[in-house]
Amino acid sequence: MQKNILALLFAVCALSACDYFDRLGATKINNILDHPRDYENKDVTVRGTVTDAASFLLVKFFEVDDGTGTIKVVTGRVLPQKGEKITVTGRMESIELGPQRLIVLREKRPAEKEAGQKAPPDAR
Repeated sequence: MQKNILALLFAVCALSACDYFDRLGATKINNILDHPRDYENKDVTVRGTVTDAASFLLVKFFEVDDGTGTIKVVTGRVLPQKGEKITVTGRMESIELGPQRLIVLREKRPAEKEAGQKAPPDAR
């Protein structure tokens, strides 16, 4: 019985450590929004909860909240569910319409993440 408790305690600690280290690699959304020039055209990873998801014609996007702010993520993949915890890597872009500025992440496709380059045309 004592071995089972120790094994359970070890498993809980290991899972907590994985979650902690996953968050360390993520950029806080408020840093991106407060200093967009530092992240412009750079790959950024954010981690948070999906608060909204929508599709308009050919554009699909969802919103991620990490507790410090929210950011819209443009994607070519299946939209995640509201409430889903997610880690997203993408390129930060600024869309400016007159005096209005919208900061978004354009999500990288899985093949782009692994190879560090654009996916071949047949993977799109």
